[in-house]
Amino acid sequence: MLRHAIALGIASATLIAACSGATASKAPSSAPATAPPASAAAMQVMGKGDLKPIDGTATGVAELVALPGGAYAVILDQFSAGSTAHTNVILVSNASVTKTADVDKTKILDLGPLKGTSGMQTYAIPASMAATVMDGYHSVVIWDTEMAHAIAAAALK
Repeated sequence: MLRHAIALGIASATLIAACSGATASKAPSSAPATAPPASAAAMQVMGKGDLKPIDGTATGVAELVALPGGAYAVILDQFSAGSTAHTNVILVSNASVTKTADVDKTKILDLGPLKGTSGMQTYAIPASMAATVMDGYHSVVIWDTEMAHAIAAAALK
């Protein structure tokens, strides 16, 4: 089930990148073309954690993944939340978030609104953030944008 969800996540992230206009370009080379190493063609889980309730209820598994081509995405798997109203997925620098006050609101990377109340969901990380995402962000938070509080969080380990 999880492998199926990850495969769907790759497809979703690839589709998101394609729809956002992200393109890959390759400089001309006089060297003969070679196939990329097998590891370069596979999605790699960089961090993973279970969502824990904070000031609300959301459950599931959050994963930060590196996609082929250098893009990153957050995948929510086995996800469930009560509502999508004014609720976004964000990344924060904290190693863990146990209360809303833990979140430094000046260092939020907002990945956009929840796409649904249940099921697997993929959130692309902006290409401009790809170089720093592994160094700067360590937790996924389901964030209430209206009340500015954490609904649930997952430390990415």
